[in-house]
Amino acid sequence: MSIGGMRRLCRLGLAAVIATALCVLTLVDMPPQLPQLPTDPPPTSGSEPPATRSIVAYSWARRLALDYRPSRECTIENNNDENDDNNNNNNSPTASTLSSTNTTSDEAKEMWLEAIPSRLFLYAGHLDIRVVGYPSVRVIGVKRESTVSGALFCTIWHEDHEGMRSFSMEALVSDIWLDEWGGTSTGYTGILITCPLPESTTYPTRVFVGNTACYRNSSHSLIIKRGNNIKRKKTEFTLCVKGLDFDEDISDKLVGFFELSRILGAGMIYVYVFSVHENVTRVLRLYERSNVVRWFRLSLPGDLPNNVVDRRRLFSKDIWIKRRMELIPYNHCFYDNIYNSEFIVPIDIDEMIIPVNVKTWSELLMNERKKLGNTFNDYASYAVRNVYFFPELQSKINNSSLNNRISNVMEKFNYFNTLRTTNVSPEGDSVKSFVSTKRTLTVHNHYALTTLNPSTRRAYHLDSRDVLKHHHRQCDKDRLNCHDMMSNITVDKSALKYVNEFKARVKRVLTKLNALM
Repeated sequence: MSIGGMRRLCRLGLAAVIATALCVLTLVDMPPQLPQLPTDPPPTSGSEPPATRSIVAYSWARRLALDYRPSRECTIENNNDENDDNNNNNNSPTASTLSSTNTTSDEAKEMWLEAIPSRLFLYAGHLDIRVVGYPSVRVIGVKRESTVSGALFCTIWHEDHEGMRSFSMEALVSDIWLDEWGGTSTGYTGILITCPLPESTTYPTRVFVGNTACYRNSSHSLIIKRGNNIKRKKTEFTLCVKGLDFDEDISDKLVGFFELSRILGAGMIYVYVFSVHENVTRVLRLYERSNVVRWFRLSLPGDLPNNVVDRRRLFSKDIWIKRRMELIPYNHCFYDNIYNSEFIVPIDIDEMIIPVNVKTWSELLMNERKKLGNTFNDYASYAVRNVYFFPELQSKINNSSLNNRISNVMEKFNYFNTLRTTNVSPEGDSVKSFVSTKRTLTVHNHYALTTLNPSTRRAYHLDSRDVLKHHHRQCDKDRLNCHDMMSNITVDKSALKYVNEFKARVKRVLTKLNALM
């Protein structure tokens, strides 16, 4: 090659090096670019390039710093009566009564705290120290859309050697919903309010959120729940069951749901209750005494109806308000268990996550950890795809091949039906997930809604050959193509491996229950 050609190559190489250096400097100095939250769970294959992940990690540190709100100590001069008049509602409960761990769930009826009359309602407050160096109080609440505007402020009470003191800071507010889903312009929407704490704060006791700083009336506030308040062994899986609302006696079905869930690996089950038959209440109390279930009476905030007939009419007419209100108990269950459980599982009592090749959820996720290696921790939730076991299908199968022992159980508990739709629902459609309490910020019915660290991906879909969510319900003709789905069916006996243990456990519980009635 000629000397002139070599010189041209050198100039081109030098230009490329300079351009690369300028790009790197630009990335280092640029403000954090937070990833957009996808409307559907992200792809599950592969991992992100190391350079991308390092930039996002840097952005997370920047975001933590930018989101931090300095606090100021409240003095008598700050705490004037005008603040109380602006924020307090004399008709509101004095505090959330679910805070004491000494009361049973039945006695501890959750009450909404009306922070700004007709505009802002607070449900529960939890201490969150998962991010080292950035402690915070997370408040689950509901805002009435288009009425809450301007900044909100947290007032935190804590006790030290000088007695009870308070400090205040601006609140960070995020919707427990995605704008793409719509239905939020005039209705009620769940929110997560973050109150950043000074690192030196060790024992915050109460929290209030309103439109002015340094709120004075500590009796009109939420007690902050701390993980060390609930002295129980850490479990791997906690189930979260949204508001039960049934007139009929489903007590036997509920026993079946509890026992099969425990066989699969559930260590604790949170159940939220609107209105149920008295026999269902007896079942809940029985399991509560065994420290297997915690249950909470549920109500709606503001002027939403709490009369049984009116509430059911509203939920039937307005599916959006129903979906938004379902997220309140799910997120309460999540934050109540961030230190007590490795995963929470939002689920309905007509659903069951059934592994195909192993027996328990623990074995299932252990195999997945081996398969994914270090990338297992890149996800906030592990989604299980859905198949339908329509009750109207079951008459098509010849049960003569099954012995009477199994047939009798199948008749009473449809968890052991064996005829299902062949087609598995698409990824993201009707899935249910194991949601990590270490990596999630807010929870949706189906997966992690937002992640604690923006570099964490929301959902990884487990292989449908390894596990499926069995959904035992009538076919919804308004949403599903029932004719086509019922024309393409498969025999699936994966749940039958639990029949022997299930039958023995349920028999013991029902015998004990009948003796108490």
